[in-house]
Amino acid sequence: MRKEIEITIEDGRDAGKTFKITEMSATQMDRWATRALCLFGKSGKGVSALVGMNGTNLVELLTKVDYEQAEPLLNELLECASFKKDGVYVAMKGALVDSVIEDWTTLFRLRSEALGLALGFLEEEEGSKSG
Repeated sequence: MRKEIEITIEDGRDAGKTFKITEMSATQMDRWATRALCLFGKSGKGVSALVGMNGTNLVELLTKVDYEQAEPLLNELLECASFKKDGVYVAMKGALVDSVIEDWTTLFRLRSEALGLALGFLEEEEGSKSG
């Protein structure tokens, strides 16, 4: 079963709005990660830049590559989010994004949470290492 988290935005123009982030499927995450690794490698940042990063750091790293190449990866992260409206979750796709989200920081947060959820195994492994 895929992991899910629910977050409620506390600040800005989207304060009070609730979203659910659902983990990508294994094959979708594999494709996403492979494309991201290729992009980072071509950018000169290298794969070593990924070591020890969390979701927020990785989204920030995406800002250091060509936007045209990073945009599909960023959009795919946003597709992991659903908006809670009248107790029902609605997928965040297409025009719904702009009709629901008013603050760009909400987009950043949703993408960061999606990536953090997908890469949670890195934090688990890191925490399970014995010194």
